[in-house]
Amino acid sequence: MVIGAPSLHSTTILILSSDSVAAALVAALIETLGYVVKFAAVPEMVEDSIRRWRPMICLVDGADPAFADSAVLGRAQMRGISVVVYGTSGALDDIRELVTDRGIDTLRMPVDAAGLDEALTRALRKTV
Repeated sequence: MVIGAPSLHSTTILILSSDSVAAALVAALIETLGYVVKFAAVPEMVEDSIRRWRPMICLVDGADPAFADSAVLGRAQMRGISVVVYGTSGALDDIRELVTDRGIDTLRMPVDAAGLDEALTRALRKTV
């Protein structure tokens, strides 16, 4: 553990996805790792969700054009939030340039608990 790093149990992850089923499945796996998971309420604006939940990490659905957008990702990063974009290989290939230009990590789905834990740990290191 990094000294001064937030405790795992106080780490909030905000999931940005219009696909409530996929988001719930990802959230269930994240919760088994000990994180607190929140969702952006539809039609709540991303900025409002970020202000309300104050996440350390935003997990963004790479196949969702409402969230996998340069403006949305940029606003999260400007607030010091680490962003991880998740999706299938095809979805991530479609936005490769966007995430590469912004230095955003990606997570290919499906993912197991170990792979998810690694991605979230890397994301947390970026916030400290």
